[in-house]
Amino acid sequence: MMKDEKAKLIRLYVKAYLSLAGIVVAFVIVSIAQGAGWRPALSGMPLYVTLFAAITFKLIMDILRIAKKGREDQHSTAKNEEGS
Repeated sequence: MMKDEKAKLIRLYVKAYLSLAGIVVAFVIVSIAQGAGWRPALSGMPLYVTLFAAITFKLIMDILRIAKKGREDQHSTAKNEEGS
């Protein structure tokens, strides 16, 4: 169960970070296509940083949640074995 949850988490965050990279690339392509070069795409830097921070924060929270759940499962298993 734990491996399946970790695999889903990895897939989810790989997609999230790739989507963020896609957003940045899309802004740069549009900027270049308009003839302005890549520098105007830097104006979106606060957006890029905010999205990166949000994705990373959620990733850390999910990792901590899984770790806590794993510790609780081990604790309850040990408690049940002692009671038997």
